[in-house]
Formats: sequence, C-alpha cells, structure tokens
Amino acid sequence: MSDASERLAPVSYLPWAAPDEAQHDRERGGSRRPRADQRSRGDRLKPRLAAVEHGADPDGSAAEPIETGPERDDRIDRLVVSRLRRSALSVAEVRAVLAEHGLDDGEIEEWIERYERLGYLDDARLAEQLVHVNGSRRGRGSGAILQELTRRGVDAEAARAAVSHLDPAVEQANAIAIAERRARQLTGLDRQTAERRLSAFLQRRGYSGEVVREAVTAALTADGS
Repeated sequence: MSDASERLAPVSYLPWAAPDEAQHDRERGGSRRPRADQRSRGDRLKPRLAAVEHGADPDGSAAEPIETGPERDDRIDRLVVSRLRRSALSVAEVRAVLAEHGLDDGEIEEWIERYERLGYLDDARLAEQLVHVNGSRRGRGSGAILQELTRRGVDAEAARAAVSHLDPAVEQANAIAIAERRARQLTGLDRQTAERRLSAFLQRRGYSGEVVREAVTAALTADGS
C-alpha cells in the first residue's frame, strides 16, 4: 500500500457494528472469489514486461516466480481485510487500495460488493462514526465535519445525512465551551481584538457564523471582557 493509504485516519468500529469476520473466513475457504481472469490484455503482459526490465528473457525463464491470480487475490485480500479490521475505511479508500494493486474496474467492483455484503464497508455507518468522533469528542463544527467526510471519500448523500443529524443545541454548547477555554488565553486584549481572534478560531473549527457569534458573545461575557 502507498504512503497515502498508511496515513488514513483510524476510526474504530462501534461495538454493534463489527464486521462479520466468520462469514469472511468461510467465503475465503470456499465460495466465489473475485475473478482474476477479467484482466485486460495489457495487464496480462505486465509480468513479461517486468521480466524484461529486470534483465530476464521475455519467456520469463530467468525471472523471479510471478504471482498468479489466486496468490495475488489472497495477498490483496489479507492486506485489505487486515486494515479494515483495524480501522473503518470508506468505499472510495478501499477502491483506491485495490486499484493500486493492479485490479481492473470489474474486479474492484466485485471486491467492493463482497466487502459490503460481509459488513466491512458501509459509508453510512462510517459517516455516523466520524460525526460522533469529530463533533462530540473533538468539538468540531458541522462544516469541518463535512469537509472531513469529503476528504475521506464518503458517499456524499451519506455524509450530508449524517451531518444533518447533529443536534444544533449540542453543537452550540460545544462551541461555547471551546470559546470559553480559548477566551482565557486572550485576557488583556481589547474587546474588538478578542472578538476577532476568537471568531476566527471557531470558524477554523467549522462552526457557522450564527453559532460563532453566539459563542463569542457568551464566552467574552463570562470572561468579563
């Protein structure tokens, strides 16, 4: 996997949303696998080209053993499932990983469908997790949360639905609490400067203009500024 995939932000599955690992293991043991014979002619030529590049004869007689379809499938499956068991990924993130390992579009869609069926992939569930983590635990506003969902490639409809479920009262309370903590660092500044800096700080955390105004007023009033 590329360095970009290594930096994917880990998000733990909620207790009730664990993927069906037993079913996955059963499928690996005997049921249909994504077909390896759907590769394009160009993909089938890659092993021969690689052999030439490494100084071997075009027939591959002097080259290292080349990974065949089933071996390749097992390796990629182990890699993807290992990452999915450690952290939730979006469909787009898994699709990118599969593409990096040489699967064609038809194969990728088969693998995606299989992982969704097994419960490893669910953009709606991932969106709910990210809203909870970024809203309740990290104190980010709806704007910043939506940006994070977009960055992770979460399905746009699922992202909007999850963000729409944010409780406005809870978001406002989070903004006020954050503003009050930040206001303690602005002691000694005149009211106008404190308002400007505090407003910019909350805006960077993804809060809307109305939420920012109310939070700033409440924080500076409580601070006596």
